[in-house]
Order: sequence, then C-alpha cells, then structure tokens
Amino acid sequence: MKQYVTPVIVNSDNTCYALERISRHDKVYNEAWIQQICYDKPAILPIAEIEPACEGAIPICMELSTDSGPCDLLYINQRGLITIAECKLWRNPEARRKAVGQILDYAKDIARWDYDKFQSECLRARKTGDVSLYATMKGYYPDLEESEFIDSVQRNLKKGRFLLLIIGDGIRENMEDLVKYVQSNGNLNFTLSLIELPVYRNIHSDQLVITPRVPVKTKEIERTVFRIVDSTADVELPTVEPHAKSKTLSEKDFYERLARSCGSDISEGLKTFLDELSESVPVITKVGRGNRLSLNIKSANGPYNFASIQEDGQVWFYGIVEKTDQIGNREIGVDYLKQLAIIVAGEFDSSYKPWFWCVRKNGKYMQISEYLAEKSAWKDLIENTLAKIEMCEEG
Repeated sequence: MKQYVTPVIVNSDNTCYALERISRHDKVYNEAWIQQICYDKPAILPIAEIEPACEGAIPICMELSTDSGPCDLLYINQRGLITIAECKLWRNPEARRKAVGQILDYAKDIARWDYDKFQSECLRARKTGDVSLYATMKGYYPDLEESEFIDSVQRNLKKGRFLLLIIGDGIRENMEDLVKYVQSNGNLNFTLSLIELPVYRNIHSDQLVITPRVPVKTKEIERTVFRIVDSTADVELPTVEPHAKSKTLSEKDFYERLARSCGSDISEGLKTFLDELSESVPVITKVGRGNRLSLNIKSANGPYNFASIQEDGQVWFYGIVEKTDQIGNREIGVDYLKQLAIIVAGEFDSSYKPWFWCVRKNGKYMQISEYLAEKSAWKDLIENTLAKIEMCEEG
C-alpha cells in the first residue's frame, strides 16, 4: 500500500495548519517546471535511499539527445555512476503508458555509447562551454582522479549500469504490469524506481511545498537488476523468479570495488559466504552510504550490525554494543566482539566510545579475508548472538 501524509506547518506560537494538496487536474505547474527543479536542486531526489552507490549525483544536462529522443535529465556522481530521469505529469494517461518504455529506450541507446560519445553528447546538451566532463565533475569533487573517473564511466556504460528514475507528481501505475514490462526488457544492468513529488500549497501564502517520496511498492523494481549482453546478440533471458536472489546496483558496485582492492577470489568468497549465511540465519546485507561504499551485515528484524565491510576489505563495527545495551543486555554485544576477536586471532578494542567498539589487530582493522578463513565459526557466532538477542527481546 502507498503511504500518504499531509505536511503540517507549525508556527512559533504552536498554532498549526495543514498544507493543501494541489490536484493533479489543476494546471499550477507543468513537466518542465518539475524537470527544472530536479535539475537545479538534485537533493530533492532521494537517490541515496534507492541506490547508495549513486549518492552525490551531479546534474549534468537536460534534454540529452539519444536515438529514441531527448531524455529529460542526466546525472553522474564521483564513482562514474549514471542516473537517468524522466519527468511526467500523471494527470496525463498517455504519459503513464509511455514513461517506462521511454526511459528504457534512452538507457539502451546510451549503453551503446563509448566514453567519448557520451561526453560529447552531454557537453552539447549542457551548453555551458565546459571543456570536458571530467572538468565539470572536478568542480564538485576536487580530489577526483581523471583516469579513474573516465574508466568508471566507460565501465558503467559498457555494462548498462544505470539508475533509472521516473519522476511524477503522483504515481498511478499498475506495479505488477510495470514489473513484467521491465523483466521483458532485461538486457541492461539497471535499477528502476519511481519517485513521487506531490506538490502542496501553503494556504496562507503563495508558497508551494514539495514532499518527495519513493512509493512503497517500487521495492520489487529496485531489487530487479539485469545483466547487459552484446547488443547484437540474440539471447533468451531467463525468467526472474519472484523470490530469486539478486544484487542491487550498489551491491554490484561494492563487490567490483572490493575485487579491485582485494582480488576477485575474496570478492566472490564474501558473496558466497553472505548468500549461505542469509539462507540459514535471519540477516540481511545493506550497502552503507558515504564517500566509500561499505556492506553491512545486519539482523533482518532489527538494528544489530554484525560487521561493516569496507570497499578496501577492512572490517569495521558500528553500534552492536549500544544496540544490545538498549534491550538491557550490553554483554551480548561485548561477548560477540570478544569471541569474534578470538576466532580471527585479533583483539577486542574498547578504547573509544562504545558505538565504535570493535575487533582489531595491532591497532588496525583486519581484512575480510581473515574473517572468511574462519567463516564457519563466524556464522555460528552470529547465529548464537541472534538467539541471545531474541531471548532478551522476548523478556
């Protein structure tokens, strides 16, 4: 089900009043208005909530020319990950029918480009006289390395690794039909999400207020990812099972970064371990936000974090002691870290605030390879710790 909440203005004297939702049938704004706001203020788009790897997206251009027509918006972040967005007013039934097909066509067209073609088209649409795409990005990220950025963009183009956003003032799409349509076009390695930008009016002024949200039912689409194949090849794609495991765009990017830092054997080994762990223990993996990607091992029904694997292979820890303290038994978190330190031949480190208590060796974080060498004992420890937490929560 969708979640609708009406924003409320609270004055300094504690009087309050609700904002008025502007009807989709009112002609207060148009698609160009939404498009310009999304370009000028990219923070309005909850990109990090959809794909953490795409966080920090910089607006590059509007009306990017492709073989299928101009796409509304294009963003890039410092990791070279590309976000393509299409803005639609949902009072227009024709727009609802065409939006998904349009953005998929744009993505397919762009995935055929190499870096030079991509750069030239972006700069042409940008119309600011920038000498290069890298120069544009360096203005936002001064420490950005040119060769690394170009390689990342080229790699993402080749793999069709995009975040695709359909942005509307009100989402009225049949999600089951949408999933089927996306799956039938599964030759790109993308994440597709809907973003709703409902517009409200302050009844005591001329101000308009936008409250962005990602509709709850887009989860199936966010988790549906696709592998790119040779655009000239005739490949029959496998059927996607309703509960089939798949990696998000952010997870795929994390594993690639880990492979470059630690080797593909370690990256694949971690992937296998976490898949096996999740089959027998109620845990999930979640990509962490920030300048560097991390993959967190978390309890499926609570906030307990058993490890935070960084993209360079270091294993950090956040909050398990404080979280178990909140349920009345700090020792559960402490024991987890102490026993894990014994398993991997490290030391329990409580030298800083409890939130950062962790496992180290010689004062340094240990590598994930050292944990994977003891994966059976680590799995048992996580399972036993979760059992203790469940007993404590049940009282």
